[in-house]
Amino acid sequence: MAAMSLHLTSRQSNILEFIRARVARDGQAPTLEEIGQAMGLPHVSAVLKHVRSLEAKGRLAIEPNRSRGIRLVDAPDALDADTLELPLVGRIAAGEPLFSESRIERSLRVSRWLFRLTPDYLVRVVGDSMRDEGILDGDLVGVHATPVARHGQVVAARVGGDRFTIKRLYWQGEVIRLLPNSPGYQPIDPDPSEDFAIEGLFAGLLRGG
Repeated sequence: MAAMSLHLTSRQSNILEFIRARVARDGQAPTLEEIGQAMGLPHVSAVLKHVRSLEAKGRLAIEPNRSRGIRLVDAPDALDADTLELPLVGRIAAGEPLFSESRIERSLRVSRWLFRLTPDYLVRVVGDSMRDEGILDGDLVGVHATPVARHGQVVAARVGGDRFTIKRLYWQGEVIRLLPNSPGYQPIDPDPSEDFAIEGLFAGLLRGG
């Protein structure tokens, strides 16, 4: 019988990083049902197949007869070309621009295939003003750090020095607005006298919940 490759498929890498994120956030592993819901796998048997493969590749262990019996296996050298290690920086408000960049909370290993752009850091969304963009309260959003953005892109922006928010950028001529995408929220119109800057582009997210 041929030996099993230790290389992770993109699906396995996504599942492993989801488990890592949940353990880091909640102090316990997700259930198979929660993994399936997050990964779009409706059948627990399919989730279990991937989890068993990760166990065989030495990335986690499964404790029998426990709904949250997945245990991560320390593998400091397991960071490969498919994996990024990103700092989780503070909190970012999707309802109001109220983000305090006080410290890096921790670092998370995540699959690079979760993101459309390569992120430089993660921030946690607070609020639901971007709900109709699919960005929900509690999500971890990847930010590709850049001061340059185009009209229509979703950006992380700094308003008034130490306030941050995620919004869709409206930029026509001299008019700049930060647009929410959820009923009941008003656009942010940066005051010309305020310190305003684009901090980065929305790169993708890890589902919270």
